[in-house]
Amino acid sequence: MGQSTTDTLRPAAPGTGSRLLGLLREFATCLDDWPGALCQLGEADLGEVVGGMLRVSSRAENVAALATTDALGRGTVANSTATGAPAWVARQAAGSDPTVVRRVGSVGGECADPRNTVVVDALAAGTTSVPVAAVALREVPRIGRQLPTVDRDELLGRYLSLSAYGPRALRELSTRIVGQYAPEQLVRDEEIQQGCESVRWYDLPGGLTRFEAELSAGHATIVKHALQALSAPAPARQSGGDVASADQPFLETTGSDPERDTRTPAKRRADALVRLVETSAGVLDGTAPRPVGDFGGTAKILVTLDYQTLHEGLRGKGVIGQSSSAETGLAPTYLPGIGRTTDGDHLDAGTLRRLACDADLIPAVLGGDSEPLDVGRAKRLFTGGLRTAVVHRDQGCTFPGCDRPPDWCDAHHVIPWWAGGKTTLTNAALLCARHHTIVHRDLLTATVTPAGVTWDLTPGLMPNQPGQHPAA
Repeated sequence: MGQSTTDTLRPAAPGTGSRLLGLLREFATCLDDWPGALCQLGEADLGEVVGGMLRVSSRAENVAALATTDALGRGTVANSTATGAPAWVARQAAGSDPTVVRRVGSVGGECADPRNTVVVDALAAGTTSVPVAAVALREVPRIGRQLPTVDRDELLGRYLSLSAYGPRALRELSTRIVGQYAPEQLVRDEEIQQGCESVRWYDLPGGLTRFEAELSAGHATIVKHALQALSAPAPARQSGGDVASADQPFLETTGSDPERDTRTPAKRRADALVRLVETSAGVLDGTAPRPVGDFGGTAKILVTLDYQTLHEGLRGKGVIGQSSSAETGLAPTYLPGIGRTTDGDHLDAGTLRRLACDADLIPAVLGGDSEPLDVGRAKRLFTGGLRTAVVHRDQGCTFPGCDRPPDWCDAHHVIPWWAGGKTTLTNAALLCARHHTIVHRDLLTATVTPAGVTWDLTPGLMPNQPGQHPAA
């Protein structure tokens, strides 16, 4: 018999269970009245309803999973005709989302294992969610086989501590952990994946052709980044107008003002793919020059990894001299054995070193003599090494809640140029087109530190004259 939550959690006061069950039934009944009552609420109240309902939903999943664990521990599931915990949960929640039902049943079943007490405690305390627990319980056994000396509770704790970042961050954590303790395993995984790669296509009834590609993590990162870099929304031009950017297609309009790009993200990515193939085919056939300038730069992958890992790999391949990396005096600041792209993908150091060698790249320190980070008032735009430094720090749009990638963002002067703001790393913040407009519309300001950008959403604080402080 599995463990029950009563084995690990402090019981509530007598009578609490019956009282809460009555409140639950009353709340479930009240939910039917909510849709008709929304029109009676103010705008701020609607936001409170959305936030409150979602918090209740997340917390309710936790309790449902723990109740499933109790049902397993007491033998309730075994004494029923259900084939297991997910099936038992499905019978209790007819009409509920099947994905949620399976998730609650799976996590509830795993929590009945005494080895997962850490997860039970986190669910009960509300410091994690069922989706995060599901990823943790799936990933820890997988990487545990590769890292037999690492403590299971420690691994679970690392996953559960990232609850605020969502399931994707937890999946990436698997790569980071393996990269820290067994980087050679990541290299082997990449080699195995490359051996299983495939591309196929077939015709669809409407005349379109569908392409399907299965790529290794390293190769997929290259393709995704190139498509992201060339699929940002493009401003429309007027008929006969000048082309404002060499690396973005324009949409013809007949009005006097530019129009927004109405293509869907999927269509923009399709256009980017065709453009990449056409350009590459032209270069290979000798009918087009090798792309240079903006086009050649937009598809480069910016990767952050510990300098020593990269240095030793390049030295071993004879790309750089034999001086010891210890002589540089640079201590690693990222987990060894992996690198992180600006799109959030983690690649093993072997793949990164191969890319660096193939491209004949030598690692450079941002802010070197060739590309200083602080250009003061000499330049107005964030370009070259300075923009690279901003992308390296911000990783995408810095506005709260936005997930637009760096290639879709502008570098914004926190203290505006026209108000005396300098073109420096400490006065820069990446913003997507929409949030760049909102920041200027509402006159918002931010605090910039080496660790990132924190926005103050109080309207009217943006300086509008030289020497004015943000809070003035």
